[in-house]
Amino acid sequence: MNLHDSRGRRAAENQSVFRSINEHIGELNESWDYLSPLGGSWVCECTQLDCTETVRMTPSEYQDVRADPTHFVVAPADAHVVAEVERVIGRNDRYWIVEKLGAAAERAEELNPR
Repeated sequence: MNLHDSRGRRAAENQSVFRSINEHIGELNESWDYLSPLGGSWVCECTQLDCTETVRMTPSEYQDVRADPTHFVVAPADAHVVAEVERVIGRNDRYWIVEKLGAAAERAEELNPR
């Protein structure tokens, strides 16, 4: 495994930690969905373990992202994207969607709890 693959796998592992948190947040957001059209706040799923950003999205929007295990939701800024291991495939003013590439995509699929 080369350094690029190693970094990509580590990035996917970091993002999977936040994905796990968001799975639990999703359960809470769904119960409050009737109070807010955006459902609630979700944790940014970027590779930075010290990131404290949140994104606003509906449970349905989050489920659309989660439909593919290589897709993650991040705060809408370049600082939350690691170009060597992922690419931005969706953007709006509330969040961006990134897709893992190569070894990072493989690791994200391995770690997918669904």
